[in-house]
Amino acid sequence: MVHIPALHTVFRKEELFNIIAKLYDIGTPISSRFVLNGLNDTYIVETDRESFVLRIYKHQWRSESDILYELDFLVHLHRRNIPVSIPIPRLDGAWLTELEAPEGLRYAVLFTFAQGKTKVDTDTSRMYGRSIALLHRAADEYVPLHSRFLLDTKHLLDEPVQHTLPFLRHRPDDYAFVQEVSSRLKGYLDAFPEDTLDWGACHGDLHGWNVHYTDAETLTHFDLDCCGKGWRSYDLSVFLWCRVESRTKQEEFKDECWDAFLDAYVKERPLKESDLEAIPIFVAVRQIWLMGLHTGNSAIWGAWQDDSYFDRKLKFLDAWVKAYKL
Repeated sequence: MVHIPALHTVFRKEELFNIIAKLYDIGTPISSRFVLNGLNDTYIVETDRESFVLRIYKHQWRSESDILYELDFLVHLHRRNIPVSIPIPRLDGAWLTELEAPEGLRYAVLFTFAQGKTKVDTDTSRMYGRSIALLHRAADEYVPLHSRFLLDTKHLLDEPVQHTLPFLRHRPDDYAFVQEVSSRLKGYLDAFPEDTLDWGACHGDLHGWNVHYTDAETLTHFDLDCCGKGWRSYDLSVFLWCRVESRTKQEEFKDECWDAFLDAYVKERPLKESDLEAIPIFVAVRQIWLMGLHTGNSAIWGAWQDDSYFDRKLKFLDAWVKAYKL
């Protein structure tokens, strides 16, 4: 018999649910569903009281300190009346449950369920923009109790490029293109004088699908797994990036949902001209970050980052940097 170490395992959900339910005051277990194998494993948990979300962080994806920062940040936002899905403490008051997996230690956290559904149109985009302005305002008051990685050029450019380049060895022109664009983007960001760009605690993944709407006035933010201190321009740029990433012509980069989002944001929390100027830079940064995310997790998700994948991703990146002369 040959023993081969595991990189990622999926727990038997029935046993997982029964064990987790005993640790919380959440009522009688009814059912659980394994709904997503993404950056982390996500389960919908049903009891006789209500629904919950159980997240199991992948081994070595986030450190204990990283996770505690996220959870403490969520509680801070909740206390400032920002509508967010928050962690639920166990009966002993702890947030984290350590799980022994074949690949090593993993952490489980139970969250409140975000009621509603996702929807992106001009009305919801305007709601979203205003809510993010309020979130950033509340985040300005956040004093971290735990350390966490920064959303800086190391995290957003250097590490993603290191993950991506091995997949482009057979495409030397694109290999060089990714290196050159990344270097230029870092140069543009370094050229901003110190303290010119707004810096603080960020959501980190504002693509517009990590929020549920229940009516015309109510929403709930969830999944701050990518949060951390970083540039607010980057935080905002993710919504624009999500709106245009599938487009490849300059005339298609104008988007009414982005316009509604940004207009609502600045009415609630004005931005400096430098922050607005940086947004196109960060859209390109986000594209490189995403390629690094996909290639960096290929050992678990599968190496589907083939030529067709890079044709699409790099076509947008090339069109974007040309359109904005980056």
